[in-house]
Amino acid sequence: MRERNGTRKGAKGKLLLCMFITIAMLVGFRYAAGISTTVAAANASLAADAGLKESLPLLSSLGQDVTVSGTPLRLVMKWQGEYSQDTPDTAEAARKLSAELGLGEVSHAEEDGHMTYRAVAAPISSYQTSMFWSELGNGSSYIIVTLETADLLQATGLQTAAEEAGVTMHKDGIAAEWNVSLQGIAKAQGTPQTALNHSEESMVGLMSGIMAVESYEDETTSSRSYTVPGLERYVSSGDHSIALQVAVHKNGNDERNRITLGFPLITIEY
Repeated sequence: MRERNGTRKGAKGKLLLCMFITIAMLVGFRYAAGISTTVAAANASLAADAGLKESLPLLSSLGQDVTVSGTPLRLVMKWQGEYSQDTPDTAEAARKLSAELGLGEVSHAEEDGHMTYRAVAAPISSYQTSMFWSELGNGSSYIIVTLETADLLQATGLQTAAEEAGVTMHKDGIAAEWNVSLQGIAKAQGTPQTALNHSEESMVGLMSGIMAVESYEDETTSSRSYTVPGLERYVSSGDHSIALQVAVHKNGNDERNRITLGFPLITIEY
């Protein structure tokens, strides 16, 4: 009897030990999975940021410095990039991104031989978010997510929303990069060239080492592109790394100068 009891106790001990190991392994797997999810989210956040956190406040300061005080600062911020998948269900992928961004129902249509998908959110705190998704063929698509406001200084929460949109796109496998343009009534008037010179003098105080490397001029417009040491986001043009473009345009309706600033380039009409 003692041998049998000992055998039973040994069997019970082994069973409990196996159960303990199994539970420990499951907890370990869950913990590891949690770490992987956290790391993936952190990597997506880092990939998406690329200086955006610092650039939007800087652009706001620049805009206020070179525009007429009290006038609205229009801002258009875009995330755009390619997306590829082996077994494409583009409509479902577009619906998924739209839902994650908090947008409305996705509409679709054929445009220039490509199927496109669009969604937009109701304006929140004076800014609006929209999505444009275009199929390119062979499982590839090009996506643009836009956040826009007629007056940046009234658009509470836009900075956070812009950062989160980039993280969401990167998590979904979209190789998106950001660009942002700000526009307002130039403080400096006169010819566009003169106004741009005055505006440039103001910008030097906020961006040390700024240097003009490319320019364009005609009767109604003057534009310059700059290298700016310290700014993480830039595009290559020849031998230059352009981080900022500024343009002044004389409006033919009221003869006032409109100034537009873009990181790293202007992507709206100026």
